[in-house]
Amino acid sequence: LHRFLIGLSSVCLVAGLFNPLLPSLGDYLLTEKQVQTYFSTGPKNLALGSCNSVPFASAQAGFAAAVGLPPTTTWRDANTLTNATITTIDQGIDQLAAVCGARQQFVQTLGQTYDTCVDRFYLISLGNTDWWNVMQYTHLMKHLELICSTGFDVYQNNIDCIRKGETTDGNQYRACFYKFNATVNANPNNFCGATESFIGCIKDFFTTECNAYVGWMQCELERVGFAYDCYGLAC
Repeated sequence: LHRFLIGLSSVCLVAGLFNPLLPSLGDYLLTEKQVQTYFSTGPKNLALGSCNSVPFASAQAGFAAAVGLPPTTTWRDANTLTNATITTIDQGIDQLAAVCGARQQFVQTLGQTYDTCVDRFYLISLGNTDWWNVMQYTHLMKHLELICSTGFDVYQNNIDCIRKGETTDGNQYRACFYKFNATVNANPNNFCGATESFIGCIKDFFTTECNAYVGWMQCELERVGFAYDCYGLAC
């Protein structure tokens, strides 16, 4: 397994298949069946309230427009939304701030119904979608919650080092994703154990690459995507 992982870590992925800033579920190399298995049994939060479809549609249209997409783009287009968000943020700090501004407007439009409107069980209940799309959308929102709040200053102050870690030294970073996938496939019943090792791998890499603050932020960025399914994860 060790030789296998070293070999994988030396292979550069085809451009466009790996999104370092806001990894999508595809970047974890999970299949759609695995996504449904691991992410469809967590706590159902529908009791938090209701989601009015009209403000939700308005909020989503505004966010889509802010990342350069037609306002008709909905949460059912999660892959398109994620890629457009990444493309926008990759243009620099000003665009990161613009995305965070759009995300804040999204939250303000939904108010107290935000948690329900972006709840995976609520979204899957609307139909015409699948778990892969739902989880990609909810992971995007969870990642933005962090990077647009406590993670913003850390990212802004360490952008050059973070970029170097994601690109020039990216094979080492990607090795964490490869190892996660190999571990999950080797022992599907220990998904949360694999996740704990994975976020630790991310933390260790960026702590060495940059500093402890970046290590924490990148670890936390991953943790929030898995926290509802794996209790006790910590960075």
